[in-house]
Amino acid sequence: MIFYNVGNEDWITVKEIADIIVEEMNLREVEYVFRPATPDGRGWPGDVKFMLLDIGKLKGTGWKPKWNSREAVRRTVRQLLGKE
Repeated sequence: MIFYNVGNEDWITVKEIADIIVEEMNLREVEYVFRPATPDGRGWPGDVKFMLLDIGKLKGTGWKPKWNSREAVRRTVRQLLGKE
């Protein structure tokens, strides 16, 4: 059995994800509240502050991501909202 990390070549912040959701839902005057649980800004003790999966092994098969992280999030939100 072979296992691969399926990720992307870039990364996206939680705020950027929230911005895309707000935009796609046409929400106005949304206020974000950030409450980091740790001094270094992680969400909770043990949380990974930045994550970028190594997809080198999967790309070695000839596969490559079709969309960057922002496009993938936007497409997912649109599908969930029934826009696509």
